[in-house]
Formats: sequence, C-alpha cells, structure tokens
Amino acid sequence: MSTENAIKGAIWFFVFIVVGSLLSALLGGAFGALVAAISPDFVKSVFGPEAGTSVTRYAFAVGMIWGLFIGATVSGFACFLAAVIKILRFRFEFKKNQAASKPSEANS
Repeated sequence: MSTENAIKGAIWFFVFIVVGSLLSALLGGAFGALVAAISPDFVKSVFGPEAGTSVTRYAFAVGMIWGLFIGATVSGFACFLAAVIKILRFRFEFKKNQAASKPSEANS
C-alpha cells in the first residue's frame, strides 16, 4: 500500500463523513419540520422555543443538529470499519506473500 493510496483513502473517508453528515442533517431537519407541522404543541412542550419564534423553523434547526450528530457518528463508524477491513486485508495478503516466498527460498 503506497502513501499516495493511503492519503487518497483518508480524503475519501473524510468526504464520505462530511457528505453523509450533511445529508443526515437535512433529513433530520425535514423530519423535525414535519413533526412541527403536524403537531406544533408537541414541539413546544418538548423543546420549549422562545415566544415569538416559528415552531417549524425551530424544529427544523433542532432536527438538523440531531441529524448531523447521528450522521457523523454513523459515517465515522462506517469509515472506521472500512479502515479496519483494509488493514486486515493488507495483513493477510502480507502473511500470504511471506508464506508463499519461504518455500522458494528453502529450495534455492
């Protein structure tokens, strides 16, 4: 595994986390706005927005925050698993190549 490939992989994982987090934030905000549109009294009792603020906008903002947290966590965990799998694959290939080269050295 070359350094260039490792850097490209790290950048790809970072982009994956950012894009996944932003999409989850939008999804969470849309869900919060939907809940506020259906039941604004529920949102007022759970979140307690200040008087005079739009309940739907407030719920959208809170939903985006929660979506961002959840999306970043899930994306980060997925990238962590992908990195672990790559490391394990690299180790198994290295051991296989080492085992394959030992018998040829003994015959020489």
